[in-house]
Amino acid sequence: MIGRLCRLWMWFQNHLSRVEDGSAVALVRIGTGIALLVLLVPFFATAAGSEIIDFAFVDDDYGGYRNLAGTPMMKLLGGAAPSTVRALLAASLVAGVCMVVGLFGRLPVLVAAVCTRIAFLQNGDVSGGGDALLGNVLFLLLLADCTHTLSLDCRIRSGRFVDAGVIAAWPRKLMLVQLVIIYTATGLQKLVSTTWTPLDGFSALYQILQSPQWARFPHLIESANGWLVVPMAFGTLLTIVWECTFWLVLPRPSLRVLYAAVGLGIHIGIILLMEVGIFSWLSLAVYPAMFPRGAAGLGRWLAALTDPLPSPPPDSVHVST
Repeated sequence: MIGRLCRLWMWFQNHLSRVEDGSAVALVRIGTGIALLVLLVPFFATAAGSEIIDFAFVDDDYGGYRNLAGTPMMKLLGGAAPSTVRALLAASLVAGVCMVVGLFGRLPVLVAAVCTRIAFLQNGDVSGGGDALLGNVLFLLLLADCTHTLSLDCRIRSGRFVDAGVIAAWPRKLMLVQLVIIYTATGLQKLVSTTWTPLDGFSALYQILQSPQWARFPHLIESANGWLVVPMAFGTLLTIVWECTFWLVLPRPSLRVLYAAVGLGIHIGIILLMEVGIFSWLSLAVYPAMFPRGAAGLGRWLAALTDPLPSPPPDSVHVST
């Protein structure tokens, strides 16, 4: 027993001590920043977004549709008034821009995590899986040196946009594990419903795309006169198999390209056909965590493209799977 615990401790220490090129984490930071902007820009750029703030996230004392007891931090800020909610979302929007360009290190990640949490926690009726995933990804980015490379911070520090130095590998690995848990758990949860199984003819997507709650074009199925039944059944089967077996990307890195390609197609379809917030944008933002070697290669290519100084040869940079 003691020997097993010692081996487990050595395995744990080994993973904590590994280092790798920081490009994969930087790409996750950029993708998460873009997802944050996709979420927040409509609140300020559209009339509907402004109305959503006033209706859903503002207390009824200020014109909202319900009483919001408020989190302790919101109470400290003066309550769920329109100006308070807009200030929190505006701070998150600025933080998202800083994340995309890689400025001020992890501070924008912290600001985005805190401000979005305070604002969106006000009303669970309009919160979803995308909000929870956003908090998780931002937390993992806080653990990583996410502006080490591909950032303005890197440019200010070294005079180059790309830094071929190494950072700790374990935060990136945690991002990959998180992605595996999300997909696998979601797939297993779907099996509770017969619409995702042969018992109901794999009809889940066919039904979802007719629901005004989820479908971007709820009349699409009806206008197709039935010819989408088989394609939607195939899409349902593909989705459930892909999600339930996604854990294979951990022991079999060679499968990651295949699973990422299927995931890219599924999430593009979700973005185009469904209203599910930024869940797909955030999920895709974490995909670079699957490909540290590919991200390192992209970093070297960008270095050669943008920086006057030559990058080190590939053998000098260690990456892990």
